[in-house]
Amino acid sequence: MPETALVFNNSVQGLFSRTFKDGVPPELKAQLRAVGVDLDKPLLPAYPATTWARCVDLGARAAFPEERREVSWRRMGERMIDGYQDAMIGRAMFSMLQLLGPRRMLQRSQKNFRTGNNYTEVRFSDVSPTEMELWFNETDEVMRHFTVGLVLAGMRAGGAGEPEVRLLGTDAKGCTLRASWKPK
Repeated sequence: MPETALVFNNSVQGLFSRTFKDGVPPELKAQLRAVGVDLDKPLLPAYPATTWARCVDLGARAAFPEERREVSWRRMGERMIDGYQDAMIGRAMFSMLQLLGPRRMLQRSQKNFRTGNNYTEVRFSDVSPTEMELWFNETDEVMRHFTVGLVLAGMRAGGAGEPEVRLLGTDAKGCTLRASWKPK
Protein backbone atom coordinates (compact mmCIF):
# COMPACT_ATOMS: atom_id res chain seq x y z
CA MET A 1 0.00 0.00 0.00
CA PRO A 2 1.32 3.49 -0.78
CA GLU A 3 2.52 5.76 2.00
CA THR A 4 -0.64 7.88 1.69
CA ALA A 5 -3.86 6.19 0.64
CA LEU A 6 -5.67 8.55 -1.74
CA VAL A 7 -9.03 8.57 -3.46
CA PHE A 8 -9.13 10.40 -6.79
CA ASN A 9 -11.52 13.26 -7.45
CA ASN A 10 -13.46 11.25 -10.07
CA SER A 11 -14.68 9.02 -7.23
CA VAL A 12 -15.77 11.97 -5.11
CA GLN A 13 -17.49 13.64 -8.06
CA GLY A 14 -19.13 10.41 -9.13
CA LEU A 15 -20.46 9.52 -5.70
CA PHE A 16 -22.24 12.80 -5.10
CA SER A 17 -23.44 13.48 -8.63
CA ARG A 18 -24.91 9.98 -8.90
CA THR A 19 -26.34 9.73 -5.41
CA PHE A 20 -28.00 13.16 -5.39
CA LYS A 21 -29.34 13.58 -8.92
CA ASP A 22 -31.22 16.76 -7.94
CA GLY A 23 -28.10 18.25 -6.37
CA VAL A 24 -26.33 17.78 -3.07
CA PRO A 25 -28.41 19.29 -0.24
CA PRO A 26 -26.86 22.50 1.19
CA GLU A 27 -26.71 20.97 4.67
CA LEU A 28 -24.62 18.06 3.37
CA LYS A 29 -22.39 20.41 1.37
CA ALA A 30 -21.62 22.28 4.59
CA GLN A 31 -20.78 19.02 6.39
CA LEU A 32 -18.52 17.93 3.53
CA ARG A 33 -16.79 21.33 3.52
CA ALA A 34 -16.09 20.87 7.25
CA VAL A 35 -14.20 17.62 6.50
CA GLY A 36 -12.24 19.16 3.63
CA VAL A 37 -14.31 18.58 0.48
CA ASP A 38 -15.85 21.70 -1.03
CA LEU A 39 -18.24 20.70 -3.81
CA ASP A 40 -18.76 24.35 -4.79
CA LYS A 41 -15.12 24.72 -5.88
CA PRO A 42 -12.98 22.68 -8.26
CA LEU A 43 -12.15 19.40 -6.54
CA LEU A 44 -8.60 18.62 -5.53
CA PRO A 45 -6.89 15.90 -7.60
CA ALA A 46 -7.16 13.46 -4.68
CA TYR A 47 -8.27 13.21 -1.05
CA PRO A 48 -7.00 11.09 1.84
CA ALA A 49 -8.87 7.81 2.18
CA THR A 50 -9.93 8.84 5.68
CA THR A 51 -11.63 11.94 4.25
CA TRP A 52 -13.31 9.77 1.61
CA ALA A 53 -14.69 7.43 4.27
CA ARG A 54 -16.10 10.41 6.15
CA CYS A 55 -17.71 11.67 2.90
CA VAL A 56 -19.33 8.28 2.28
CA ASP A 57 -20.67 8.23 5.84
CA LEU A 58 -22.07 11.77 5.65
CA GLY A 59 -23.60 11.10 2.23
CA ALA A 60 -25.17 7.85 3.46
CA ARG A 61 -26.74 9.59 6.44
CA ALA A 62 -28.26 12.21 4.12
CA ALA A 63 -29.39 9.80 1.38
CA PHE A 64 -30.70 7.01 3.60
CA PRO A 65 -31.50 8.54 7.01
CA GLU A 66 -33.91 5.75 8.04
CA GLU A 67 -31.52 2.87 7.30
CA ARG A 68 -29.10 1.19 9.70
CA ARG A 69 -25.62 2.63 9.15
CA GLU A 70 -24.23 -0.55 7.59
CA VAL A 71 -27.13 -0.73 5.14
CA SER A 72 -26.82 2.96 4.22
CA TRP A 73 -23.08 2.58 3.51
CA ARG A 74 -23.75 -0.47 1.31
CA ARG A 75 -26.51 1.36 -0.53
CA MET A 76 -24.13 4.26 -1.21
CA GLY A 77 -21.80 1.79 -2.94
CA GLU A 78 -24.68 0.40 -4.97
CA ARG A 79 -25.91 3.87 -5.89
CA MET A 80 -22.45 4.90 -7.08
CA ILE A 81 -22.18 1.95 -9.48
CA ASP A 82 -25.82 2.15 -10.58
CA GLY A 83 -25.28 5.80 -11.47
CA TYR A 84 -22.00 5.09 -13.21
CA GLN A 85 -23.63 2.65 -15.58
CA ASP A 86 -26.09 5.39 -16.59
CA ALA A 87 -23.16 7.34 -18.09
CA MET A 88 -21.96 6.48 -21.59
CA ILE A 89 -18.52 5.27 -20.45
CA GLY A 90 -20.12 3.18 -17.72
CA ARG A 91 -22.51 1.52 -20.16
CA ALA A 92 -19.60 0.64 -22.42
CA MET A 93 -17.51 -0.73 -19.54
CA PHE A 94 -20.32 -2.86 -18.13
CA SER A 95 -21.20 -4.19 -21.58
CA MET A 96 -17.61 -5.42 -21.82
CA LEU A 97 -17.76 -6.87 -18.30
CA GLN A 98 -20.91 -8.79 -19.23
CA LEU A 99 -18.88 -10.55 -21.91
CA LEU A 100 -16.26 -11.54 -19.33
CA GLY A 101 -18.77 -13.07 -16.93
CA PRO A 102 -18.89 -12.75 -13.13
CA ARG A 103 -15.72 -14.69 -12.31
CA ARG A 104 -13.39 -12.79 -14.61
CA MET A 105 -15.07 -9.52 -13.70
CA LEU A 106 -14.35 -10.17 -10.01
CA GLN A 107 -10.79 -11.18 -10.84
CA ARG A 108 -10.34 -7.67 -12.32
CA SER A 109 -11.53 -5.99 -9.10
CA GLN A 110 -8.17 -4.53 -8.11
CA LYS A 111 -7.68 -2.98 -11.54
CA ASN A 112 -11.23 -1.57 -11.52
CA PHE A 113 -10.92 -0.14 -8.00
CA ARG A 114 -7.56 1.42 -8.84
CA THR A 115 -9.23 3.73 -11.36
CA GLY A 116 -10.64 5.54 -8.32
CA ASN A 117 -7.82 5.25 -5.77
CA ASN A 118 -4.15 4.42 -5.35
CA TYR A 119 -4.37 1.80 -2.62
CA THR A 120 -6.92 -0.98 -3.12
CA GLU A 121 -5.46 -4.46 -2.98
CA VAL A 122 -7.64 -7.48 -3.76
CA ARG A 123 -6.94 -11.17 -3.42
CA PHE A 124 -9.46 -13.74 -4.55
CA SER A 125 -10.04 -17.45 -4.32
CA ASP A 126 -12.59 -19.74 -5.88
CA VAL A 127 -15.07 -21.42 -3.57
CA SER A 128 -17.19 -23.06 -6.28
CA PRO A 129 -17.96 -22.44 -9.96
CA THR A 130 -20.39 -19.68 -8.90
CA GLU A 131 -18.81 -18.41 -5.69
CA MET A 132 -15.64 -16.54 -4.80
CA GLU A 133 -14.04 -15.03 -1.74
CA LEU A 134 -12.45 -11.62 -2.17
CA TRP A 135 -10.13 -10.03 0.38
CA PHE A 136 -9.86 -6.23 0.26
CA ASN A 137 -7.36 -4.19 2.24
CA GLU A 138 -10.17 -2.04 3.67
CA THR A 139 -9.87 -1.56 7.42
CA ASP A 140 -12.45 1.20 7.83
CA GLU A 141 -15.90 -0.05 8.82
CA VAL A 142 -17.68 2.44 6.53
CA MET A 143 -15.57 1.44 3.55
CA ARG A 144 -16.00 -2.28 4.15
CA HIS A 145 -19.77 -2.00 3.78
CA PHE A 146 -19.45 0.51 0.94
CA THR A 147 -17.25 -2.04 -0.86
CA VAL A 148 -19.93 -4.71 -0.43
CA GLY A 149 -22.31 -2.36 -2.25
CA LEU A 150 -19.80 -1.60 -4.99
CA VAL A 151 -19.15 -5.29 -5.65
CA LEU A 152 -22.84 -6.22 -5.52
CA ALA A 153 -23.91 -3.48 -7.93
CA GLY A 154 -20.91 -4.19 -10.15
CA MET A 155 -21.93 -7.84 -10.41
CA ARG A 156 -25.52 -6.84 -11.22
CA ALA A 157 -24.36 -4.37 -13.87
CA GLY A 158 -21.95 -6.96 -15.24
CA GLY A 159 -24.82 -9.39 -15.84
CA ALA A 160 -24.39 -11.83 -12.95
CA GLY A 161 -27.57 -13.79 -12.25
CA GLU A 162 -28.99 -13.17 -8.77
CA PRO A 163 -25.74 -11.83 -7.29
CA GLU A 164 -25.18 -11.85 -3.54
CA VAL A 165 -22.29 -10.33 -1.62
CA ARG A 166 -21.77 -10.52 2.10
CA LEU A 167 -19.08 -9.53 4.52
CA LEU A 168 -17.58 -12.78 5.80
CA GLY A 169 -15.02 -11.46 8.20
CA THR A 170 -12.49 -8.81 9.05
CA ASP A 171 -8.92 -8.73 10.25
CA ALA A 172 -6.43 -6.00 11.11
CA LYS A 173 -5.46 -5.54 7.46
CA GLY A 174 -8.77 -5.90 5.62
CA CYS A 175 -12.00 -7.75 5.07
CA THR A 176 -13.18 -10.85 3.24
CA LEU A 177 -16.31 -10.83 1.11
CA ARG A 178 -18.19 -13.82 -0.28
CA ALA A 179 -19.64 -13.19 -3.73
CA SER A 180 -21.99 -15.67 -5.36
CA TRP A 181 -24.27 -15.76 -8.38
CA LYS A 182 -26.55 -18.07 -10.31
CA PRO A 183 -25.48 -19.34 -13.72
CA LYS A 184 -27.42 -17.85 -16.60
